[in-house]
Amino acid sequence: MKIRCSNCHKEFRIKHPQQLNPSRTTVAFKCSGCGNREILQRSELESWPQCLDRRMDESGLPQSPLDLHEGSVTSQDIAAVADEPAPAISEPDGASLMDALPMETPKGRSMLAGLTGKVVLFMLLVSLLPLSIYAVILNHATIQRMENDTDQIGQQVTDGLVGQVNEWADKNLRVLQAASQLGDIQSMNAAEQEPILKAIAENYPWKYLVFTVNAAGMNVARNDGLPLTDYSDRQYYKDVVIGQRPFAWQTLIGRTTKKPALILAVPIHHGDRIVGALCSAMHVEAISDQIVNWRKGETGFAFLVDQTGKVVAHQIEEFSKTGKSLTAHPLVATFKAGGVGLQRFVENDIPKVGFIRATEWNWKVGIQQDEAEVFALSRQANLFALILLAVTVVLVLVVATLSGRAIVRPIQQLTETAERISTGDLEVQINVQSKNEIGELAAAIGRMQDSIRIAIARLRRTRSSRPIARDTSASAAAKSS
Repeated sequence: MKIRCSNCHKEFRIKHPQQLNPSRTTVAFKCSGCGNREILQRSELESWPQCLDRRMDESGLPQSPLDLHEGSVTSQDIAAVADEPAPAISEPDGASLMDALPMETPKGRSMLAGLTGKVVLFMLLVSLLPLSIYAVILNHATIQRMENDTDQIGQQVTDGLVGQVNEWADKNLRVLQAASQLGDIQSMNAAEQEPILKAIAENYPWKYLVFTVNAAGMNVARNDGLPLTDYSDRQYYKDVVIGQRPFAWQTLIGRTTKKPALILAVPIHHGDRIVGALCSAMHVEAISDQIVNWRKGETGFAFLVDQTGKVVAHQIEEFSKTGKSLTAHPLVATFKAGGVGLQRFVENDIPKVGFIRATEWNWKVGIQQDEAEVFALSRQANLFALILLAVTVVLVLVVATLSGRAIVRPIQQLTETAERISTGDLEVQINVQSKNEIGELAAAIGRMQDSIRIAIARLRRTRSSRPIARDTSASAAAKSS
């Protein structure tokens, strides 16, 4: 494998061409005879032997190979690293040498490996880390505040509904207790009882039936004039007359209306004996309207169950009509287990939150709402935080990229200048005028350029004086002989 200087046309042979680095596409050489510097560049499709053969063919000069063992360029010289200057090699017996110059600066590194990428990453870290920490803390505080507010509001709502149920029940209970103290009622005479029963029904229109039963459970009198009925199988009769409780209630399907009804009963005393019970049957709508009409948002509603877990009031009308049991409902089950306050549960694969409270009669008033709707404001706050974070990222990327390029551009210019100086172009102009550290670096490279130029001029003067010294030595030898 041969190479020829394009200035003095002297040829040289590379002793170990097989060791040329195939990863390089550019090699710079300097002729030690004439000082000429040139760069050889091969394409990606050809090897170094093909490149050198092509160059020899294109030169058009006859090839006269020279086997200069001492001055041949080896692959180790060609692969010299960039920070090692080319060695100054003397010419044995007048032979010229083609010295390998340092390897060029590697190109094609990724953006993240460069200074611009590091500036971008640093600014992103500095700006986004505090913002992210603040967003996490703010989001946690917002959720906590909303949970506390929801808990307080839920308790206030359930307490209010429980208060309405208790007030309604107490009012109906006091009416019956007051009427049971009247002598006409205690007489257990149907003719004396009926006027009082009718008056109660007229003043409390939600009571569709007011009636009395004797100690055996047989109907004595009623306000609607219908045939008398045996109520001895009813639990409220057993609780009041047989169990001697001060009052009793039961939700069931009324025998008169065939609809869900609430029966309230109090004992009738005659002296120290319980002679019967005064009862009133009420449509559940009388109390369910107050529960069913409560709404919050699109998914929030309330419901009421009795002491056995059967529905008294619910937004689904079918539940109220059939007295559906909700003992397995998460809120009811949690209340039985002692759970209080804000409750989270899943119903029909939808996360929900709810509250439940007990009335004086051990009925349960519950409210529930979809969790997504309850914490909608929190989600909106999170969305706003994400948008703010995204905008911040974009702005930081733009500012960091522009700042990084402003820093890197003069460094790249100095790198290109140093590359040209390393290939022998000592006339390149340094156009960096910064007054910071980069400007100081540019000035140092300029001084280095001047120093190299002076050193080369001095070397050339030294070489031009060698023939004169040789002639003088030859003359002196002739004279002495």
